Amino acid sequence: MAVDTGTVIRDVSTSLKALLKAGVPELNDDSFISFGSPSDIDSSTMKLSMCLYYLSHSPSMRNSEREEIGGTEDFYYPPAYLDLYYLLTPYAKDRETEQLILGRIFQLFHEHPVLSGADLTGNLAACGNEEIRISYNNLTIQDIKQLWEVFPGKPAKVSLSYLVSPVRLPADKRITIPRVQTRELGIHPY
Repeated sequence: MAVDTGTVIRDVSTSLKALLKAGVPELNDDSFISFGSPSDIDSSTMKLSMCLYYLSHSPSMRNSEREEIGGTEDFYYPPAYLDLYYLLTPYAKDRETEQLILGRIFQLFHEHPVLSGADLTGNLAACGNEEIRISYNNLTIQDIKQLWEVFPGKPAKVSLSYLVSPVRLPADKRITIPRVQTRELGIHPY
């Protein structure tokens, strides 16, 4: 495959960052949004930690088919479909600004729940991603507690969790399956 499929996960993050930058006035500068975890953030400056904290196979897309390569006997292995989980945590000089940012992010993703067309940066479209859903991921108190235990030295903060799915990751590996050239039909008496 001529497209670099290894950039797909990064391209999803970049697409989300561009959407946030355009839709949340407080985050209108590239330096305000970091892909780092909350433990990497200097809390004295205005930042949004947009941390990809988990990814998995998308169970609803698991049984996809091989993809034929232009009328040949070659096929690409089936693509993988991923679910990406992001934790968005704002850091500002005061809690009021942090809550304002959380509200704007929630509203933005509610009103713009799909990445498509011009929203897809990098190689996403070339890798067959036409629409990628952005869904609020409602974490339980226990989930939040376990998640924040991973970030040493940082107290838990009000954050938003989003599932971004399905993200198509095409396979580069090929397989050759010879086609049937002739058929034999035989009739055998009992």
